[in-house]
Amino acid sequence: MDKPIDITSHEHTHRHTLSHMMLSHIPLILPCIWWIFGENCGSHISHNIDKCMSVVLTISIILSMIYHYYYECVLCNVEYYANIINTVMLNVYMVYRGVDYVYIGIGFGLLYILQKVLLISGKHSCADGSIIQDRIDYYNNYHPYCHYIGGIYVTYCVYLLQYTFNSEVANNTNGCIPPPPYNNSR
Repeated sequence: MDKPIDITSHEHTHRHTLSHMMLSHIPLILPCIWWIFGENCGSHISHNIDKCMSVVLTISIILSMIYHYYYECVLCNVEYYANIINTVMLNVYMVYRGVDYVYIGIGFGLLYILQKVLLISGKHSCADGSIIQDRIDYYNNYHPYCHYIGGIYVTYCVYLLQYTFNSEVANNTNGCIPPPPYNNSR
């Protein structure tokens, strides 16, 4: 009779927490954390949708961190599709919040640059399915820069979304505390 395998005694190969690949996720996750804990002066429903979107985006980035932590061997398809779906949701939410289409178009320009850099820095396999070691080294060295571009994009989107709430406060369109009245006594 075969002896059961002790799965607790095996540690999976992983990157160091302070490696460039892992640290490059900081620009991605900081705007998400700011978005989660940042002020939102919208209506109750708007506030809840906003915070749910920020949590979903944060979870997507945490999935990416786990994916890269274990040398791209876990959550392979989940990480890719989660990022695609999350990007679509983020852009739909920006339309919902009333972000100007020009700014959303600029964001798509950043995504286009990100896609090109991803293609350049990606791992490519040979016809027999093996991966060339030089490509792995290239990927490990240059893929973190994709995270920096993604961080710029996430920061850009979060800033635009927060700006929609600031403009609502300035226009007092949602019942928040109005700005101080203009003093015309001179």
